[in-house]
Amino acid sequence: MKRFICVLASAVMLSSCGQASAALENKRSVPLARSSPVPVETVTREEADETMRAVWISYIDLASILTGDEADFRSGFLEMCENCKRTGLNTLFVHVRAFGDAFYRSELFPPSYLVPKDQNGDILFDPLEIMTDTAHSCGLELHAWINPLRLQTGEELEALSRDYKTARWYADGSGKVDAAEGDSHLWLDPSHEDVRSLIAEGAAEICKAYDVDGIHYDDYFYPTTDEAFDAESFALQEEYSSLDEYRLDCVSEMCADIYEEVKAVDKDIKVGISPQGNIENNYSFLFADVKRWLCEDGYCDYLVPQIYYGYENSVKPYLETLREWREIDKDKPLIIGLAAYKVGTEDDFSYDTGILSKQAEDALDNGCQGYALYNYISLFDGSQRMGDETRLLSQL
Repeated sequence: MKRFICVLASAVMLSSCGQASAALENKRSVPLARSSPVPVETVTREEADETMRAVWISYIDLASILTGDEADFRSGFLEMCENCKRTGLNTLFVHVRAFGDAFYRSELFPPSYLVPKDQNGDILFDPLEIMTDTAHSCGLELHAWINPLRLQTGEELEALSRDYKTARWYADGSGKVDAAEGDSHLWLDPSHEDVRSLIAEGAAEICKAYDVDGIHYDDYFYPTTDEAFDAESFALQEEYSSLDEYRLDCVSEMCADIYEEVKAVDKDIKVGISPQGNIENNYSFLFADVKRWLCEDGYCDYLVPQIYYGYENSVKPYLETLREWREIDKDKPLIIGLAAYKVGTEDDFSYDTGILSKQAEDALDNGCQGYALYNYISLFDGSQRMGDETRLLSQL
């Protein structure tokens, strides 16, 4: 998901879950790894290891199994779960809203363009219901992964029914939906209370209708540092003189709203946030107050910084960056995001077989409560190198 930030700072410093999508878009035709059809033993989630060992299953991963009917999707997602289970993973972060759309039945957001529909535009089956049931049958947790602010393109929003708030806001020019330079997709502006409420209501809607174990969202916060993006709402308030502080608080309010709405549905549903691995860039470019979220209650139950750097990275070496995060707060669960998509491509990822398991082990040795791998299609690409990586991960 290569983001606008790459223009503003070194790509080495800014690797994120979001940054790999442009490259991964070109991998849609890569077949999923076909493992032997050995059934996975069903276990209860209560029996699972408390250490979180997670993988992100993105909309790109889901696209490859949404090309047929419901039976094909069930079979394809079961295979995903079995592959994850054999690798020792116990948690799935599954994309359910990537572009202001839904991989589930929603009153608030239109169905994703990837979900099969009938001639009336109604979805033929409910992917989230199937994925939740399948994951649980395999003893895996499923956390519904949303991108809170990113929307469709202007052309796509124009075509939507005005029953959807995002389409109405785009049409009325209220500033709640805006553009970011260099990005074809439009964005919700979190400085508006109505916007924050919609995002929180969307999270609650999922929790009410589906047996999800968590709500998870990643680093799609402010899409730009351009002062014009939220200039009108900033000018209308008097509490903040600093735009940066104002934006930090707007995003934190959004996070607090999500947390409150989810817990109102079920206090046992976990809320997780996955910011960039570079602490400074979270503040300078995304206006994500990660230290506040870690140190104070009411924002998240766990944090997953995307530390997508090798041990030899010249700017943000893995171990040093890991320890910087660990020093912020030692009480709230910290899950470390690892870059499966980088294996074989750069620095020590290109030659150090077993780097993912080494980084995962280092995270646990430094007091973290788990790790998460981005993303499924990279981890199970069928190559010998990734086969070695998953084998070593399964032995942790």
